[in-house]
Amino acid sequence: MQTADVAKSDIDLAGLMIRCGETNLETLVVLVTPLPPRARPKITMSAGGTSSEFTGTIVPPGAEVLLPTEASLLVSGAWKARPELAVRIESESDRVNGVVPLAGLDAALPNLTANCTPQ
Repeated sequence: MQTADVAKSDIDLAGLMIRCGETNLETLVVLVTPLPPRARPKITMSAGGTSSEFTGTIVPPGAEVLLPTEASLLVSGAWKARPELAVRIESESDRVNGVVPLAGLDAALPNLTANCTPQ
C-alpha cells in the first residue's frame, strides 16, 4: 500500500494498493468515500510524462477500485522507479485527484511477487 500525498491530494484519495491476484499482481486505487457498486469510474494515471486511462471495477464495499491488468503492468514496470504517480478518478457523481509517492515500490515489488502463490 502506498498512501497518497495529503499535501497534493484530495481528502478522498487514500492511496494505491498492489496485491496478489489469482494469476498476477492487481492494482487498486483506494478511496475514503465508497463509490456505488455498479459504478465504472474512469481512472487516469500519469508518471514520467506519460499517462494512461483505464476503466475501473468497484470492489465491495466500494472504497477500492480494481484496475485492469494493463495498469498493473505499468505500475510494476515502466512506472515503478518514478518518484510519484498522479491519479484522477472520475465517476458519475464525483472526481478525485491526487498524487501517490512511489518511493520504495521498486524494492518492494520483487518481495510481493515472490510471496504471491498461484491460486
